[in-house]
Amino acid sequence: MPKLDTHIIGIPDWVDVMVETTEQREALMNFYSALYGWTWDIGDEKMGYYSIAQFDGAPVMGLGQGPGGTGAMVPYFLTDDMNTSAATAAELGGTVFMGPMEIPGAGVMALVTDPTGAVHGLWQEGEFRGFGVAYEANAPGWFDHASNDPAAAVAYYTTLTGHTVIEPSPGMQVLNVGEQWFASVSQNQVPERPGAQWNSIYVVDTLEAARNKIRELGGTIVLEEMPVPGSAICVFVEPVMNTVVTITGTGSHE
Repeated sequence: MPKLDTHIIGIPDWVDVMVETTEQREALMNFYSALYGWTWDIGDEKMGYYSIAQFDGAPVMGLGQGPGGTGAMVPYFLTDDMNTSAATAAELGGTVFMGPMEIPGAGVMALVTDPTGAVHGLWQEGEFRGFGVAYEANAPGWFDHASNDPAAAVAYYTTLTGHTVIEPSPGMQVLNVGEQWFASVSQNQVPERPGAQWNSIYVVDTLEAARNKIRELGGTIVLEEMPVPGSAICVFVEPVMNTVVTITGTGSHE
């Protein structure tokens, strides 16, 4: 997979996860810390204990606590005009269900359900710039949109964000901005992950070592290993929220 620069307008520059309870939040933090070697900057009660995962001091994911939290990873697409982006999402058949709202000292956010039913965010940077590192081990490396209507997803995102789409191989559609590839759009083929959703794919050193660690931590491997252009992926169910997660290896099929 081509290396990812996340600070380009239209590309996801942040991912976060929401859970419902303190116990879930702490258990998920412990799981990801053990799997990726992350440390956490834990937020205060006023901010819903919204905490920032860091690897070697660089932010890589957010984790918050609140009603309705499902454990799904939600990517935030970078915009330089939040009001226009939110209005465009609604015009294209998306549902803006939170925001736009200012996060003091950080930026402006909104959450949207796209026409296929997948949730994504919009982010306008303030002091917080999102990912501090990408396409390295223990950091984000790719994004995949899976639904039963990939054509509708492509039509929505190309218009919303200015993406173009290419087909590097038959049946595979990739969203890109200029020369920057960053996401695949696919038919949902994972029974454990019904419906439409964005999948934020993080990088590990080796898939074999990661699989062993996931099993040790109580996770369930759904797909041991599958080659994809430039890499390979593994799909598992994490043991806290039973969310389906995909990882990719740095040294596989490159």
